[in-house]
Amino acid sequence: MSAPPIVAERPVPRRWLVLGVVALSFLPVTVDSTVLYLAVPALSQALGASRTQVLWIMDVYPLTMAGLVLLAGPAGDRFGQRNLLLLGLGLFGLASAAAAFAPSAPLLIAARVALAGGGCMIIPSTLAIVRRSFTDPHERGLAIGLWGAVASAGSAAGPVIGGLLLEHFWWGSVFLVNVPLVLATGALIAGLVGNQAQATAAPLRPLTALAGILGVVAVVYGIKAAAQGDGISALPAAIAGIAALGLFAWRQLRLADPMLDLRLFAIRRFSLGVLTAVGPIMVLVGFVLALLQQLQLVTGLSPLDAGLTVVPLDVAAALSGPLAGRLLARVGLRPLAITGLILAASAYFLLLGGGPILVAVIAAGAGHGALMALATNTVMTAAPPEKAGAAAAIESVAYELGTGLGVALFGSLLGAAFAARFADSAAGDSIAAALATAERLGGAEGAALAEAARAAFDGAFGLALAVAGGTCLLLALAIWHLGRPAKALHKAAA
Repeated sequence: MSAPPIVAERPVPRRWLVLGVVALSFLPVTVDSTVLYLAVPALSQALGASRTQVLWIMDVYPLTMAGLVLLAGPAGDRFGQRNLLLLGLGLFGLASAAAAFAPSAPLLIAARVALAGGGCMIIPSTLAIVRRSFTDPHERGLAIGLWGAVASAGSAAGPVIGGLLLEHFWWGSVFLVNVPLVLATGALIAGLVGNQAQATAAPLRPLTALAGILGVVAVVYGIKAAAQGDGISALPAAIAGIAALGLFAWRQLRLADPMLDLRLFAIRRFSLGVLTAVGPIMVLVGFVLALLQQLQLVTGLSPLDAGLTVVPLDVAAALSGPLAGRLLARVGLRPLAITGLILAASAYFLLLGGGPILVAVIAAGAGHGALMALATNTVMTAAPPEKAGAAAAIESVAYELGTGLGVALFGSLLGAAFAARFADSAAGDSIAAALATAERLGGAEGAALAEAARAAFDGAFGLALAVAGGTCLLLALAIWHLGRPAKALHKAAA
C-alpha cells in the first residue's frame, strides 16, 4: 500500500497583515512585564505597598504566566488558536481596567494575576498563528524574527511608555492604555484570522498544570528569600518547588499526550533554542530594571528622560531581530547566538567601565534582539510541525520564566548589594526609602545620607553589570559546547 501523497501547505493570502495584527495584539503583553519599573515609586506611595508587595506586584505577572501557559497550549489546540487569542485579549482588557483602578496593593496583585491569565493565552496563540500562516521557510524565518523582535523590544519599550504616561497621568494609566489596543486588535483578528481546532488535541489537566505553576513560583520565591538573607523560608520553598516541578515533569514524560511535551528537549537544536531564550531575556530584563533605577535615583533623571534613554535599545532590537532570522538558515544558530551574547556582554562591561551609555544600550539591544529572534525561530522550526503547539507553549514558558527570574534575581541582587554597602539600615532597606528619609531630614545631614545612599546603589549597579556580562559569556560558552556536532560531543565525552 503506497503512502498518501504529501500536500503542500498553502500560504495565507494576507499573511503579512495577519503578522502585523497579531504582533500588535502581542505587544501589550510584553510591555506589561516591564512597564511598572517607572511606576513603582508612584503606586507604592498611593497604595501604601510594602517592599515585599512591590516585588510581588512586579513578579506575579511573569511567574503566573509561565505556569498558566501550560494550560493555554493544549487549550489552543483543542478550541482553536484564534478563539484562544480572542478570549485572552478580552480577559487582558478587563484585567487592565481592574489594575488601573485597584484601590490597594493586594487587589493590584490579584489584577496582575488576571493579566497573566489573559497574557498566557495571547503569547502561544499568536506564535502558533504566525507559524501556520507562513509556509515558506524563508518567509517564516523573517516572520518569526519580527515576532521575536516585538518580544524583546516590547519588554524594553515598557519603561518608555510608562515614563510618557507618568509624565502626564496617574500610575493606573500604564494599565488603562491597554484597553483600546486590545479592543481594536480583537476586532481585526475576528475578521481576519480563521479558527482551526485539532480533534486529537491533548486533554486539559488543571491539577497537573497547578503543580507546574506552584513549582515555578516556589522556586523563584526561594531564590528571592535566599538573596534577602531569609534562609529559614528559602530552603523549604525551594525544596517544595523542585519537588512540584519534578512531579510535573515525571507526569508529562509518562503521558502519551502530555500538556507540555518535554520529549522535544531530546532534539538538541530545540534545547539550544530554549537556552537561547531563557538566559538572555533574564539578563535583559534584569539590566533594564537596574538601569532605570540607576538613572532615576542616582543620576537624577525624570521618569520620562530615563525611559527615553533606553529607546535606542528598542530600535536596535527591532532591527537586529529580523536580520538574525534571515541569517539563521544560512549561518546557523551557534555562531549567531555566540555573536549576540558577546555583543551584549561587551555592552555591560563597557557601561561598567564608564563608557558612553548610548553605545552600550545600542549594543545590548542589538545583541538581545538577535538572540530573541534566533531562539523563537529555532524552537519553532526544530520541532515537528504536528508539535507546533507544544513548541509554542515551551517557548512561552521560557520567555516568561526568564522575565520572572530577571526581576527576581537582579532585583534581589540590587537589594542585597545595596544593603551590604549602606551603613545606615535605620534609614530604610532600599535606596528609595533612604532618599525619602534624607528628604525628611533635610539640611547637611539629609544631603550626606542621600549621597551615601546613591554611592551604595552605584556600587550595587556595578555588581549587577558585572553579573549580566559574566552571565552572557557563560551562556556563550555553553552554546559553543552544546552546539558542536554530535560526533565532536561523543569524541569529547570519550
